[in-house]
Amino acid sequence: MSTRSLVLLLLGSALNSGCSSPPETPPPPDACDALPSALSERIDPFVTERMRQGHIPGLSLVILQGGQPACLKSYGVANRETNQPMNVTTRVSIGSTTKAMAALALMQQVEAGLVDLEAPVTRYLPWFRTADGLQEQILVEHLLTHTSGLPMSYFWDGSRDEGALERRARALAKVRLRFTPGQGEEYANDGFALVGLIVQTVTGKPFASYLADSIFKPLGMDHTLLDPDSEQAPDLAQGYSWSRGQMQPLSPPWSSAHVPAGAATYTSAEDVARYFSGLFAGGEGPGGRVLSAQGVERMWRPLVIPTSGMGWMLSQQFGRKMVAHGGSTLTTSSMFLLFPAEGTAVAVLSNLKTRVSEEVALGVAAMVFGEEPSPASPSRDRAPSTFVPDTGVWRDYVGSFDTAVGPVRIAVDGGRLWATFGMAEPAIRGELEAYGDNEFVERDDYGLLEGTKVGFQHEPDGGLSLLFDGQPIGKRVP
Repeated sequence: MSTRSLVLLLLGSALNSGCSSPPETPPPPDACDALPSALSERIDPFVTERMRQGHIPGLSLVILQGGQPACLKSYGVANRETNQPMNVTTRVSIGSTTKAMAALALMQQVEAGLVDLEAPVTRYLPWFRTADGLQEQILVEHLLTHTSGLPMSYFWDGSRDEGALERRARALAKVRLRFTPGQGEEYANDGFALVGLIVQTVTGKPFASYLADSIFKPLGMDHTLLDPDSEQAPDLAQGYSWSRGQMQPLSPPWSSAHVPAGAATYTSAEDVARYFSGLFAGGEGPGGRVLSAQGVERMWRPLVIPTSGMGWMLSQQFGRKMVAHGGSTLTTSSMFLLFPAEGTAVAVLSNLKTRVSEEVALGVAAMVFGEEPSPASPSRDRAPSTFVPDTGVWRDYVGSFDTAVGPVRIAVDGGRLWATFGMAEPAIRGELEAYGDNEFVERDDYGLLEGTKVGFQHEPDGGLSLLFDGQPIGKRVP
């Protein structure tokens, strides 16, 4: 797994601009009957086998062709304990795919003349500060493209009040930037907290309410919500963690501070199909327009760096332009793939945090375009270790590391080696199960990096590097 993929795991035809009247919400297809039978017959065994290999309890699949839904289908269970089946109306927490929706909300303010992408963030949040005093150099467009210099972070202190978003933004006064704004790239949830706060400030509405009224409602996304604790939130998929060879149901904490980054967005396969349909229709939904066709297209063009649009990641796949974003919480995952020129889209929602959701989405897209899916990634399952470690060797590994996944502290406690991941607030601690003197596997209750091979490497300059899956991800801080 590449460092970029690891970071993202911890953490995603021309537009039909000639449509002059609001399109009706397309009726969902009957499973995948709108697909050629030969294609549908290939998809089912592929999805179910990848689910088996990846231990995924439940999964929903969405396919659009020609800008219209062609397949909505669910597999497995939404809740293992009650045996509730997954279906196309089951709400799944999608995580960071919400960022594209937050970017859409900000782009609405750009089109309304309320926000300038090239303006400093301080124009809209005059009190905003960073510890190094570089806040004036952070432009709005840097937030949308993860080029602000803000570090990777997760924030789940459980605060749900409307002031949590601003408190989180004000707390960045203690944070130093990782690089000069616009001169690097690091996935930053806090950047999208600022996006949400700018939308909230210029509209005068709480961000969650604004998204519901100005995006979900016009696009007909009637089952999408930003408060899983609401009494109007039935049919939620139970999220799961896979750790130490065991499946555990979990209800992890979340904070209103990271709602714009994807902390609490629950949506269904049906609503994802409506979302994609609205984007392919040039921003037009059954309840009205959310953006101009030019604005939608602009979101899918490079901004600041070639690989990022506004809340979307840009690449070439299957010889075509792909606009994509993945998402995950501690217990769920999602992947959205759009091919604008063809009006084709694939989405996967699952109730397990796993990279397999991305593999399924890419594999289905490959089949849609007449290609073969890539082979499954090797299993990260490993039997419990029988190695008897010399814990004295571990003293050489102890210390704090500055890494691509944020600060990591290695410590010995109770005869075991532990890694504490400081990019999360509160921090997450995982055991490094020893399979050799310098061969470990990460284990934690959330399955955050379950199965990741961890090691240490002495460098010629006398430093010590931390290795994930054989790749250096950072060095020990002197």
